Amino acid sequence: MNTLRQFWIGTKAQDNSSGIWRFQRESGSSWSEVTAKLMAVAPMPTFLAVHPHAERLYAVGEGKRGGVASYDVGTDCTLHRTGTVASGGQGPCHLLVHPQGHWVYVANYGDGTLGAIELTEAGNVDEHVRTYTHSGSGPVADRQERSHAHFCALSPGGDWLIVTDLGTDELRAYPLDDGLPEDEPVLTQLPAGFGPRHLAMAGEHVYVAGELSGEVATLAWDEGTGQGEVLHQEPASVAEGLHQLSHIERAGDRLFVGVRGADTLATLGDRRGRCQHYAARRGRHRRLAAPPQRRRRRCAGGRRERRRRCRAPDRRRAGTRGDTEEIAVPGPMCVLPM
Repeated sequence: MNTLRQFWIGTKAQDNSSGIWRFQRESGSSWSEVTAKLMAVAPMPTFLAVHPHAERLYAVGEGKRGGVASYDVGTDCTLHRTGTVASGGQGPCHLLVHPQGHWVYVANYGDGTLGAIELTEAGNVDEHVRTYTHSGSGPVADRQERSHAHFCALSPGGDWLIVTDLGTDELRAYPLDDGLPEDEPVLTQLPAGFGPRHLAMAGEHVYVAGELSGEVATLAWDEGTGQGEVLHQEPASVAEGLHQLSHIERAGDRLFVGVRGADTLATLGDRRGRCQHYAARRGRHRRLAAPPQRRRRRCAGGRRERRRRCRAPDRRRAGTRGDTEEIAVPGPMCVLPM
């Protein structure tokens, strides 16, 4: 039986094509037949998230005066904006909705502030925004002059909100009280100049992508204390060029890492807490997504592209080889499979 999959795309175009796009594909059909459609015009909605229960879609408005908008998703996938609120800081770049659906968290890269936005019973953004500032710096002068929050995730046990801080080489873990972060975070210090950008989890291990060092760090996570211990570091790519890690995603027993500069999608395997490099594939991959289905298709895009690449991996090989299709989307930044 064929199934229909929906994909939302966040973009960063510089014209009136900037907005939230959507495409759909029926299993078994050709990707060459897929066409994306603009569903809502919005200022730089570079990251998207959905409510766990309500028919709501959320989008950041990346910019110096950042914002977050909520949208009602109609039965025909039309979008109706239900509210807009300040993100609590500058340059919002990532969203995370708490599983209970009462809070949405925002990582503001520009000034390092974490924002916690309360949601109404219907799932709309509310005016109540809690902000959590942080200070510090790192040794890379042009990138670590101050705090830069880049990504939010719940800890493996769900008791902590973890924020990667690229500017201070830290993981900031906030204890949660019914989804509300407490004021003071517990800090995990990473190697100087590592530049943590994104992370993925499996069991008691946390895998952190270092944008500045080009490495993946494996950490043992302690849910009781909210801290991690670095066990191992491994270069994400052996390809020539700069290795600026952008996104890390775990699927099965593999880690997939977007590497800008070298412009590769790197594949690493986990061997008892140690990452082992397998393969790399050319292409700009700023953010990745692995839909939860038997035959996974990884999708990636970057700010310089006007197309989103989707590829079906060849499971007979350890790496990421497979067929690649392209879908025309202006300035794709984020893919959200439904």
